[in-house]
Amino acid sequence: MGLEALLYAFEACPLLACQTLSYEFTLTRIFMKLFRTGLSKVVNKCQVSIGFLPAKSQILIRTASFLQKFTVSENGLCMLFANGARWQLLNIFIQFGDNIQTACRLRNAVFAKFIDKS
Repeated sequence: MGLEALLYAFEACPLLACQTLSYEFTLTRIFMKLFRTGLSKVVNKCQVSIGFLPAKSQILIRTASFLQKFTVSENGLCMLFANGARWQLLNIFIQFGDNIQTACRLRNAVFAKFIDKS
């Protein structure tokens, strides 16, 4: 289960920036204890080395994956809101370029961007 349990259902509802920052703070504190350091730069380097994306990126990928599944659902309630979900999904993809059309490609683009930054 691990740290992914902290992300449970984040993708299903919109988050305020302060909520995302609170989650990021929690993760940073966990990693500080895990790696026995008080320096956030050290934590960031450790996260890069184990392939752990920042909270904002994780939430974005999970939201895209959720919306992608939501838009193709045959559930009547989902179909009612599918156009809004498609629009939100398109806005997420546009942030990363024209060739991003699936949550999987988004994940790959975010990982590549994250690794290049380090």
